[in-house]
Amino acid sequence: MNTYTHTYTVTCQDMNKDYRLSPAAVLLYFQESFARYMSCLHLAAFDLVKERKMWIITEMGAEMLPVDTFWGDDIEVTIWVSEITPLRVYADYRVTNADTGVLIAKGTSCWNLMNADTRKLESTDCVAPKITVLPEMMTESHKKVRFPKEGEALKQVKHTVNQLDLDFNGHVNNRSYISIAMLTVPDEFLTTHRTNRFIIHWLHETYLGETLTCTLRQVAENTYVHLVTRADGDTAAEIFSVWEPLASKVDVSDVAKRR
Repeated sequence: MNTYTHTYTVTCQDMNKDYRLSPAAVLLYFQESFARYMSCLHLAAFDLVKERKMWIITEMGAEMLPVDTFWGDDIEVTIWVSEITPLRVYADYRVTNADTGVLIAKGTSCWNLMNADTRKLESTDCVAPKITVLPEMMTESHKKVRFPKEGEALKQVKHTVNQLDLDFNGHVNNRSYISIAMLTVPDEFLTTHRTNRFIIHWLHETYLGETLTCTLRQVAENTYVHLVTRADGDTAAEIFSVWEPLASKVDVSDVAKRR
């Protein structure tokens, strides 16, 4: 298997305030597709747990095109592996409209294998022979992106981790960090701008009841770093986001007609 493609139907929960596909939804469908792809190769979480290993994602980036994607539309997520190193598996992807083929989003990600008992990284040697690597389809450089450190702190909020933030492993869901980080973005900005690029680094796990501090820093025009830190000072996650003003607003009546 060289690439894997799965079709999803966009739900109303995937829409942002302007009826466009949200960054959290792109992350959701991408991670779901990675899990399905690994399942086909017998390398899914439930396969690896027998060997006391688990997948962890440490970085993911997305370029989101200014394409209207409506509730009920079918989208195709295609995923492939473009590089494997001794400790990392890089999976690239694209999201397209299933009917028109129009590109909605694309990007790359970095995955590691972790020992479930020691919590230390494992070699990729056990999975590499089962995965077809397509270096010619690499969407962008896999060199780790370093986020700017400068920039004024515009806003800071605290968030106590609740049950809705958790995944089946009992720690904060990867997608929840996007929602938590966006608590620092003013509502008026969210209604007049869209995210056209974001990169996420996941650095430390957090659990139920922990208090997270979310800090928003502006590093350039319409460019921000969202820093999520734990009470002990360690960074749980950081998000780099680039925004652009909305060219036009979606006509709500058009959305209704499509239903």
